[in-house]
Amino acid sequence: MKTILITGATDGIGLATAKLLASQGHNLLMHGRNADKLKAAVEQVKRVSPDATTDTYL
Repeated sequence: MKTILITGATDGIGLATAKLLASQGHNLLMHGRNADKLKAAVEQVKRVSPDATTDTYL
């Protein structure tokens, strides 16, 4: 298991990557410029992998 920083994690390739890596059991540091979009992205990741460990940075 690795801890991985994902920039641009609120949509597109960044969000898809976050979902994939979370499903593989990695710890995620998710970065985005919009707090509301970042919160929504974390919720999407948690739906895919409920046990995912995430932290967010603006």
